Amino acid sequence: MTLRHLVLTGLCSALASLGLCTALWLLLLRPPGVVAFDMKGTMNAFIRQSAGLELTDEQSKQLVARFNRQLTSVTEKYAREHRVSILVSPAAVAGVPDATRDIQEQLAREMQAGEPP
Repeated sequence: MTLRHLVLTGLCSALASLGLCTALWLLLLRPPGVVAFDMKGTMNAFIRQSAGLELTDEQSKQLVARFNRQLTSVTEKYAREHRVSILVSPAAVAGVPDATRDIQEQLAREMQAGEPP
């Protein structure tokens, strides 16, 4: 082999390695995005809705416990599926997409699918 062939082979190898590393970064190692979620508004809406129900103290405690479990489950699932970190809305300064509606809709479906209080 000549020096020219060695240089061309080295350049092609370097470019192929760079391309592979870039593809892996974009597909596998990309840092998660960030979304905002209005947890306070969601909690307030739940409190308003549950206040209208005629429940015993025990039923209220069970409902709140189930809501908290479902909220945790839904937010964890959303974060995992969308590869995002979730911030509460007051922590998001600007330019952060709001995922509140999507999370609330999934939470409502999960709560309706559960047992009645």
